[in-house]
Amino acid sequence: MSVLGVVLKAGSSFCRSAGFLLGAARTVSTGTCCQIRMHGVPQLKTVDRWTEKRSMFGVYDNIGILGDFKAHPKDLIVAPCWLKGFKGNEMLRLVRKKKMVGDRMMTLDKHNLEKRIRFLYRRFNRTGKRR
Repeated sequence: MSVLGVVLKAGSSFCRSAGFLLGAARTVSTGTCCQIRMHGVPQLKTVDRWTEKRSMFGVYDNIGILGDFKAHPKDLIVAPCWLKGFKGNEMLRLVRKKKMVGDRMMTLDKHNLEKRIRFLYRRFNRTGKRR
């Protein structure tokens, strides 16, 4: 009986020391049962260098140099008056449109515009980061 106790004590101390050694060199777990291995260098992404945004970059930079700084690029853009130089969300754009051309709009168009503004006002105040 005492021999069995000695063997069990020796085995438990060996397991504790082995557990300590294994704990020192931890492995990284990704939450899955298999490990992730890299197989060489990943392929480079193909980028379209001539998208519309990239091709139009810097188009109006020479206006100040060649035009003696008289014209602003905003003045050269052909667009409705409420959209020139505007940056914002849909509700702000519609409020700006109503303020600028609301008195000249047809009745049904103005009604639909006001409905959309009311809807967006409620939506933006109930949800999202603007709360």
